[in-house]
Amino acid sequence: MSLTPEHRIKAFIDLIKDQPSVFLPENRIDLEQQIDKFPEDVESLSEAISAWCLEHPDILIALSDKPDSMFGSTPRKQMGPGESNPKPKPEDYKTNIKNQMRESFPETTPEATKEQKPPDSSK
Repeated sequence: MSLTPEHRIKAFIDLIKDQPSVFLPENRIDLEQQIDKFPEDVESLSEAISAWCLEHPDILIALSDKPDSMFGSTPRKQMGPGESNPKPKPEDYKTNIKNQMRESFPETTPEATKEQKPPDSSK
């Protein structure tokens, strides 16, 4: 089964969610720094994710196993009319990745770093 760019992006988001331990701390920081430079359109974003994963072999291996479990064996047509989720807009994919990163890697996000600093006592 040939995966669409949307499936690749979704697999990457699910990898962050389901296997955050695959991402070493330096990978998390690198992804955090690179994500804003990734393009918005779906096909280019999918290619940018693939290129980033090529630089991180452990993540690439985990990602290559992900689509098989997500899209390969179980049919997706079993949802009723009220159960289907709307398809994300192309510009939402990067936001979805960032949100999942914040949820799965809280220690590498700027917000978590700020919370760990002591309050400024000079005020």
